[in-house]
Amino acid sequence: MVGIVRIGISMARVELTNDDVVLELEAGESILDGSLKQDINHVHACGGNAYCSTCRIYVEEGLENLPVRNGAEEKLATKLGLSPEVRLACQVVPEGDLKARRLVLDEVDQQIVEEYGAIEGSKSLGKEIEASVLFVDIADYTAFAEKTPAYDVVHVLNRYFHIAGSIIKKFNGQIIDYYGDGFLAVFGIDGDKNHAANLISAGFALQDAVEKYEYDIRYLVKDQFRIRLGAHTGNIIWGTIGIQGMQKQAAIGDTVNFASRIEQANKELDTKFLISEALYKKFNKWCTVSGSHEIRAKGKKGVHRVYALDRMLAPLPVEV
Repeated sequence: MVGIVRIGISMARVELTNDDVVLELEAGESILDGSLKQDINHVHACGGNAYCSTCRIYVEEGLENLPVRNGAEEKLATKLGLSPEVRLACQVVPEGDLKARRLVLDEVDQQIVEEYGAIEGSKSLGKEIEASVLFVDIADYTAFAEKTPAYDVVHVLNRYFHIAGSIIKKFNGQIIDYYGDGFLAVFGIDGDKNHAANLISAGFALQDAVEKYEYDIRYLVKDQFRIRLGAHTGNIIWGTIGIQGMQKQAAIGDTVNFASRIEQANKELDTKFLISEALYKKFNKWCTVSGSHEIRAKGKKGVHRVYALDRMLAPLPVEV
């Protein structure tokens, strides 16, 4: 896109895609100022002083035509974890043309943004990252829970989750969700490029630990205590979701969904540790498998090959 020069005054064209409007900004004019001149209901709760982020926009094209964040915008962006594409319209004076969209469109959006800004600690507005995803659950958990006293069920689960959590953490993963007897762990949230190898190593370590744990709790659990693991690697969407007071960090997207389907396939295939072909191709020289299978996964077309891991031959290579 090319900037416009009129009567000696440098101007930039800003296309607001969700408003179907093109702003023609004068030199030194912010996107918010230009938007308000066009009578667009561009939310700016703090009056355009970078105290809030309700005027935020998402830059679709032309990010290179924006100046670096000034001090006020950088401070707020750091606090909120804004991605480079999300900018404050009140602070941004384009140096060239761009295409963007407003992100706060009504009172509901405004309330969500303001509540989000009040959250303390780690959070993310939503970004795509490369990661590896592991789902784990307990085989035949329902039967175990039905014939075990409630106190013992909670005790067994808490002790198991403590062991599992320690292993996941050791290999730089994070358990981000629990669901009954199972959990979801993600490797690579911190940018660690070795996330796939860490997941595989954690999976084998978890199996070994559960074998010992089963011996330790034999006085409580009469039947075999086994876990099932399913894993995949790829891009995930990482962000903070939920209403005020109940927010949590969440991983969503096709990679997560497919990892869940792979874990569920263990039951039908009578396997313990299934991984996707994408993961297997990374470590086929370092791990042995007991077999490969084709599965259909809800929400995905066609059949997909998965591999039942047997054992690790040597420490996995480090990805660089």
